[in-house]
Amino acid sequence: MKEINEALAVERFQAMIRKKTVSAKDGNFDKEEFASFLPMLKEKYPGVFAVVEAQLINDFGILLRWKGKNERLDPVILMAHHDVVSDEGQDWKFSAFEAEIHDGCIWGRGTIDTKCLIAGVLEAMDRLISDGFIPERDIYFASSNCEEIGGDTMPKIVEWFKENGIKPHFILDEGGAIMSSLPMGIKTPFAMVAVSEKGWGSVRLTAKSKTAAHGAKAMPGDKTPAPLKLVRALNKLDKTPVKSVMTGAVTGMLKSFAPYMDGPLKAVLKNIDLFAPVVKKVLASNADTAAMISSAINLTKLEAGNEKGTMPDTAAAQLSLKIAPHDTFDGVVEHIKNVVGDEIEVEVLTRSDPPAISDHNTESFKLISDTVKKVFPDVGVSPFILNAGTDARHFTSICKEIYRFGAFRLDDDLFGTVHSANERIPVKDYIKCIEFYTELIKNIR
Repeated sequence: MKEINEALAVERFQAMIRKKTVSAKDGNFDKEEFASFLPMLKEKYPGVFAVVEAQLINDFGILLRWKGKNERLDPVILMAHHDVVSDEGQDWKFSAFEAEIHDGCIWGRGTIDTKCLIAGVLEAMDRLISDGFIPERDIYFASSNCEEIGGDTMPKIVEWFKENGIKPHFILDEGGAIMSSLPMGIKTPFAMVAVSEKGWGSVRLTAKSKTAAHGAKAMPGDKTPAPLKLVRALNKLDKTPVKSVMTGAVTGMLKSFAPYMDGPLKAVLKNIDLFAPVVKKVLASNADTAAMISSAINLTKLEAGNEKGTMPDTAAAQLSLKIAPHDTFDGVVEHIKNVVGDEIEVEVLTRSDPPAISDHNTESFKLISDTVKKVFPDVGVSPFILNAGTDARHFTSICKEIYRFGAFRLDDDLFGTVHSANERIPVKDYIKCIEFYTELIKNIR
């Protein structure tokens, strides 16, 4: 197979970054930037588009089909999204949409989230097609224009698959990455391949009281002012977390870590089934690891009176919920209601249940793992639960094997640039991303 033309691969990637495909919930976005994205890809990758079938769904969503040798085999879907968040109000060292190269990195919005995946897939396809390769089964590539705003493009793509009676063999979307900062003192970088993700939502807690105090004089009514009722309820929630559960994904992660550890903890993790209760307590004691085994309830907003010297008769708090895959949204809301009691009204504002956990003991996961180990020989591989949301969740009704992983290294510094200023990816890591998708597609059976 021909070597990667790094200069050309970088130039084509830069063209994607320069497209200002910024999505917006209010519909106020540059439609021309989105409309010109697919034509630009066709211009940059003529060899790919001479072979694949391309269509737009929901105006700007992209769906490509690379026809395989055996139509009786279920297809694989590779995913990404070409919309990005705005750079407005951010202090960038270099322009967010010029794709300049400095210090060995390509700088720009979307370099990590997730145009590097689009470029990686298309470069891999281009290499393989030019080499005369035909996949064993159909390979689809789906890219949303509105993932960042929770839009309806990917749900419509899922409907397209349903209408055509197509059930994917497995799906690979964004999600995890090769992480160097890991719990329990792991020094070896790990490819963290998410097998599920958190659900999400928000609720409002409202406390009311007939007590109204102006100055030092209290009016007849409740003895407890509304703000105090609310504070007591929030304190109860803080002291009564949602029940934690060690899922198979978490135990699988810890078993993956075991060979890379020293001392007594290595033996504990190798025999995690025996020591699960102890390990669960250790994980629950740390905020970062607690998110792996339980749903989270976070206070995001408080509202009460704003008149000096007057006690308000209503106080409210808004809570953000991250729902673990072993829980349901309704179950977490019921937990909140039981803890705060009847005096507090609980109103659901937004909601999304978590998707089912995909099995990491499958040939599909092994293929991803083996590909990682070949392209990144210094890296371990582990399943985990993503503490965020992706478009992959929409596919749970038609596919059981859904994984979330971007084949690039993401240290703390780079992770902090996602959705923030100075997003960038080292050129060498982008090239590795191309190698990953090349090996992955070549070995899909």
